[in-house]
Amino acid sequence: MEPIQRKEYRAPALEKGLEILELLACQTESLTKKQIATQLNRSVNEIFRMLIVLVEKQYLEFDADTATYALTLKMFALSNQAPPIERLLKKARPLMETLSYLVNQSCHISRYSNGKLIVIAGQESPYKMGFSLRIGAELDIGASGSGLVLLSFSEPTKRSEILAQQDDFTSQNLDFIRKKVETIEEQGYYVGDSPQISGVTNISVPIFGVLDEIVAVITVPYITLNSKTVSHDIADIEKTRDELLKMAEILHQR
Repeated sequence: MEPIQRKEYRAPALEKGLEILELLACQTESLTKKQIATQLNRSVNEIFRMLIVLVEKQYLEFDADTATYALTLKMFALSNQAPPIERLLKKARPLMETLSYLVNQSCHISRYSNGKLIVIAGQESPYKMGFSLRIGAELDIGASGSGLVLLSFSEPTKRSEILAQQDDFTSQNLDFIRKKVETIEEQGYYVGDSPQISGVTNISVPIFGVLDEIVAVITVPYITLNSKTVSHDIADIEKTRDELLKMAEILHQR
């Protein structure tokens, strides 16, 4: 039997339309047809009809005086009808529940906003004992796995902005953070003892958005249980880290 050949389904018109939108989204000034065609390495004839349709559908606006095209706010409006974080949490909640039952630990997702790192979702451990944070809890950016991951995967400018908004940072804090950032960036996650709670190991992994920016952090505050007295299987730190990384990979929007 001959092997079945997979067909690569293409939509050339759609591809050209998306290329135009992506190009104009990166521009500070509107562009002419010729400029758009040149930057996309296409002919004017190839993109002419796409531009007409995008203007008719109000994704682009055409300035007759300058014969240039620019994005409208339509895509922004559409995207805000289903906010990214709302979509992220809708997707994350069943995964968090599965993860917690798999490793018998709690987990939570935190997000940075207005100078604060806030817990926006959580799942308690199914075991009778565990450690979890309430939704709305504010995390210490310089002394938590979530905060260190946030700093490690933020752009340098954003990282400086975050640090500048923390009133209680000392030069010792900053030296500690700089050393941690290098390691966390290299390995892609953070695993370390909680500086605030004895017996808890923070396992934190970044979640990235469509522009490869960090949008949230998912953390398991791992509690070490005594295997001699606990009747169920206990996932070790390495197993828990691996499962957390798998979950984050599913949640990445990039």
